[in-house]
Amino acid sequence: YICSAFNFFFKKNTSMRFLFAILILLTLQSAESQNVNVAFNSKLTFSNQNLANIWGYADGGQEYALVGAKNGMIIVDVTDPNTPQQIVQIPGISNNWREIKTYSHYAYIVSEAIGSKIQIVDLSDLPDPNPDYHTVDGGSSITKGHALHIDEIKGYLYIYGSNLNNGRAQVYNLNADPYNPTYVGFVNHIGYVHDGYVSNDMMYSAHIYAGQVAVINMANKTNPTLLGTVNTPNNFPHNTWLSGSTMFTTDEVSNSYLTSYNVAVPSNITELDRIQITPGSGSIVHNTYI
Repeated sequence: YICSAFNFFFKKNTSMRFLFAILILLTLQSAESQNVNVAFNSKLTFSNQNLANIWGYADGGQEYALVGAKNGMIIVDVTDPNTPQQIVQIPGISNNWREIKTYSHYAYIVSEAIGSKIQIVDLSDLPDPNPDYHTVDGGSSITKGHALHIDEIKGYLYIYGSNLNNGRAQVYNLNADPYNPTYVGFVNHIGYVHDGYVSNDMMYSAHIYAGQVAVINMANKTNPTLLGTVNTPNNFPHNTWLSGSTMFTTDEVSNSYLTSYNVAVPSNITELDRIQITPGSGSIVHNTYI
């Protein structure tokens, strides 16, 4: 399910809290035919590289796209969305999956390439094309990861689908030195986690093979508490995202649903609504972001 190209646009928002949702549909049909209320500005093409993920970073009035490409993260200046400019590609072990999140002025990168570990890039000197970066394991034996999320309130990095503990969520502390995270432990509930959302010590983990989403209290990192679970409509949840007390999930199968839940009471998760964008087309709802 790797995208071969990204058409991206950014809206100005000084707080970098984008107040819109992006629903990524990976289908065999042309994506351009599905555009609704979206204005096309520009496009960059990267030769001989698949793209898997994208994130954003802003500082000093400049805006950047952080693009997860096959051969490493590409930093693109998108301050003027009509004329995006590639600044640099941070080299990484070649792999079709690469995911990125930011904390403070650092980008954290994981890949499914064995030996990729956790790559950290210091973005503070952008648009300088020579940012500092290094690769660490945080004191663990991590060699790869499928996805990651950062609890920006508490300062912890969560890595999912790694080589450790059968792909359960791995936890790293960023508070003392964000450039050199330290391993805290893992979440021993349910099993493999494909992706997830964490904020203020509450984790909403997508257990894709178990067909469930779990809500877990992470206040005690060495003994997390499972508060509740829910099965998604297609029993194959790829990711989660939270907005207030509403959790959104996606199922990574054909004819799947984007589903919303009330998680105000984690022991009693209730479905609010579900939607198929193009019923019967075989489209896959892959990822949510708010």
